[in-house]
Amino acid sequence: MSTIERGRSIITIYSEKEAFDSHRIRFLLATKNINCKIISIDKNNPPEDLIAHNPDLEIPHLVDRDMHIFGVQVITEYLDERYPHPPLLPPDPMTRARLRFTVYRLEQGWFSYVDAIENNTGKKKTEAIKALTEELSAAGPLFAQQDYFLHDDMSLVDTNLVPFLWRLEYYGVDWPSLPDDLRKYAHRMFKSNAFRTSITETEREYRFDF
Repeated sequence: MSTIERGRSIITIYSEKEAFDSHRIRFLLATKNINCKIISIDKNNPPEDLIAHNPDLEIPHLVDRDMHIFGVQVITEYLDERYPHPPLLPPDPMTRARLRFTVYRLEQGWFSYVDAIENNTGKKKTEAIKALTEELSAAGPLFAQQDYFLHDDMSLVDTNLVPFLWRLEYYGVDWPSLPDDLRKYAHRMFKSNAFRTSITETEREYRFDF
């Protein structure tokens, strides 16, 4: 990842090449142009120093000096505060809370289908794809309201959402059947330099139109 160094220390991110959660953090790093070291790991053969601080191997995992943290939203908000430009949450407390709540709703809603689709086959997977497709189809108007998802400027909502949308065809969702406004938003975000920088070679294979 080509970045501009900010500050004296360089953070380290332990990441998985194909994992949705890791991609969310990589997109945030690229959006903010943060200088960092990204270490791709195999959970079947993890580094010993990582196990010492994270025995359950919850990835992504951030190291900054002697601090170790994990949890996607913990890392996300830490990075936005540690590297405040460009800001991905506004200064107004009410708007910040609304956007954080939007991410919470995504975690409880659309993102909850990721495990169901990735870790099941047959009827359970088919049912999860169908339910997710129905929810996304009903959400078309949300993507037409503002330039970004429910906000005039790019925010942490977008850095969480766009890697999810990138995976939909790979998951088996019928992409052309989704609302035009959703697909227009997604295509615009997919074409950004930051998003292209964030994608691993494995993730590039999830779509063939970019």
